Amino acid sequence: MATALGASPAAADSGEITADDRARLTSLAQRYLQDRADRLTDGDGLTTQRLTTVPTGTSVEAKLAKDRTAIDARRSLLRKVNGGHHRAEVALLDVTFEARGSTVDVAFTEHTKLYFVRTYPGAPTFEEYGLQRRLSFTSTASGWLLAGDVTDLGDSVMAPDTDPAAATPVSMKAASPSRPSAATTRPTGAQLNDATKNAIKPGLKGTDASSAAYDYVAMLNYANRYWGPTEAQYNHAYRSYAGAGEGGDCTNFLSQIVGAGGWTTVGSWPWEDRTDNKNWFYGDYTWTTSYSWAAAENWYWFAAHESGRTSYIDNVWKLWVTDVLQVDFDRNDNISHSMFVTDRVGSGEWASEVYLTYHSGREDNKHNRPLSSFIATHPDAWYYAHRT
Repeated sequence: MATALGASPAAADSGEITADDRARLTSLAQRYLQDRADRLTDGDGLTTQRLTTVPTGTSVEAKLAKDRTAIDARRSLLRKVNGGHHRAEVALLDVTFEARGSTVDVAFTEHTKLYFVRTYPGAPTFEEYGLQRRLSFTSTASGWLLAGDVTDLGDSVMAPDTDPAAATPVSMKAASPSRPSAATTRPTGAQLNDATKNAIKPGLKGTDASSAAYDYVAMLNYANRYWGPTEAQYNHAYRSYAGAGEGGDCTNFLSQIVGAGGWTTVGSWPWEDRTDNKNWFYGDYTWTTSYSWAAAENWYWFAAHESGRTSYIDNVWKLWVTDVLQVDFDRNDNISHSMFVTDRVGSGEWASEVYLTYHSGREDNKHNRPLSSFIATHPDAWYYAHRT
């Protein structure tokens, strides 16, 4: 166990947390998360076997050792795939405190930016995520000790690169999908143009969507504005599906995006069957909203088959900005996640890189996640790519 640092904390047993202790705990939480991010971005130069310089209790030592190993492995993987990251910025948003005897829980949304080693002209220089987290600190005679670290990932198979051990392992089901999926590797000889940033769609010039059936600029602006990092940045004209047992907010967010670009609803409650994938509508309550609005599998059938509003793409590296990528993580023939393309590198048929934006669980949101990183961390999933 590390020796605690700093002034002795005021007694937490009274339920009152002093301003000095709030500041000290916030600083410790910030340093802990920055240490984790630095392990991902600068870990090759680290000689320490400890994950963090924050004093820790014995209750978290095993977890932190596991996390350190997982972060080191993730750093090595991303370096091979796309160069990985070279620095990180961590911020704590909406910080709250709760005293439990000699322990104080510090809850907040972690907003982390991870800056890419490999960049392209005009393309994003970093990816970012928002994730709810709760750290527990125990007061001792010599200072505060980190005693617990809980994220809001639940049973998600996705987790930030700074916390890969938090992802739930996937148990694969079928050997092949019952419908055409998209390839995840480019063919030999595919021509790439790294120096040219794309237009929003083939045939459109810059951000001019006047010749398109839908307003793709509006879609893109909506995704970039409302991705997060916290629920406070959501469009509150819509409810979130990110609570426990609600399945995640990814497809609800996607439906909002395409709706902002001109997709019109089909049907309404109570006149049409909300379980019928021919319908796509939002209601005041979950039970007055169509399945296809917020469920990834149902959205697939509405978009690609019932309405024909999207068309099949046979390779994920042909995705353009404002296209959609869906994923079946455990290959059970039931799509479980939806993402929107917010940037792309390459003006030809084949992209050098594609950047994905999406909601997931409760305040577990990502902006401009590289496709190469996503595939590398979910190599066995089935992917379904849509041209919108």
